Amino acid sequence: MLSEFAAEQWMTRYETLAKVNMTETSCDALRLEELEALEPGLFSELVLDYGPITGSEELKRQILAMYETGGPENITTAAGCVNASQHVMDELIEPEDSVMVFTPGYQQFAGYAASLGAQVTELQLDPANWQADLDALEEAAEHRGLDLLILNLPGNPTGTILTEEQLQRVIRIAETHDAWILCDEVYRGIGTVMPSVSDRYEKGIATGSLSKALACPGIRIGWVKGPGALIDRLNIRRDYTFIGAGPLNDRMAAAVLRHREAVLARNNAIVKQNTAALRAWLQDNPSYSCVIPEAGSVALLRLPEGVDDEDFALQLMEKAGLFFVPGRFFGAPGTLRLGLGRPPEVFMKGLTLLAGFAWGS
Repeated sequence: MLSEFAAEQWMTRYETLAKVNMTETSCDALRLEELEALEPGLFSELVLDYGPITGSEELKRQILAMYETGGPENITTAAGCVNASQHVMDELIEPEDSVMVFTPGYQQFAGYAASLGAQVTELQLDPANWQADLDALEEAAEHRGLDLLILNLPGNPTGTILTEEQLQRVIRIAETHDAWILCDEVYRGIGTVMPSVSDRYEKGIATGSLSKALACPGIRIGWVKGPGALIDRLNIRRDYTFIGAGPLNDRMAAAVLRHREAVLARNNAIVKQNTAALRAWLQDNPSYSCVIPEAGSVALLRLPEGVDDEDFALQLMEKAGLFFVPGRFFGAPGTLRLGLGRPPEVFMKGLTLLAGFAWGS
């Protein structure tokens, strides 16, 4: 049985009521007129039929341009990254399979895998730097076996990434157990860009979308990049659940990806500016702390000692209209999830409001 997706339920309940949203992890969303300015006539002669079911050739070509290997047969589309990862888990996980994830992390990975009957092991990231303990991963895999390792790089909500050396070690651990690696790479492109697991491992699968680094969460297209035989099976499965994204989403997605260098430059500049503001704010507010991530558009803001994150987030929302998701929903109590891709003026306003808000006020 699926458990309640705590972070998503919290966002559904409060997000539209917020005056200042400081927890959204997408980079400042593009406006439709910005996209049209990049490609005048984008929507001309667009026929609103089903379109190519697994994604147009142009869309797949643009997706593949972000990777080092693969062809169109290695790509299929989905309704966002969360749906792409769901399809992969539905296909790969059998009851009693050993699935491993790192925590703090996005609840989908552990929660959905458990609902499929997997034996899920959650491995703790080091709170001092949110780095993965690969010795613990290797030991757990030796003790419990390993069928599927689920990664999120850069991580939500920690910004965790792996070095090339660390990634190679993870792959060796997976190879030892003939295990799959599924990596949600939706934040890839902001900050330090690490290689895709799908380019380094024959049983490596990458999922992604336009939602985070590419600032278009309203274009509901995600994708899976993986071995051709797996993609064939996913295409059978998606006929039951998704059919296709439709030509409007497909055309917009391909356009964003054609201009991804400009979009990513814009978004990296936003995150860089907000990160600098956060560093300065932390110096002025030493009761808070944060591991500043090298990549991605999200971080965990650690609260003053003794502050309950859920109660504090609720007070901030109700009394100041300042919206955060409590860190406990990701496995990090005592923290708030902080989006680094917000419009800089919004980000500064939120930090100013937070600095003036006393716990229990």
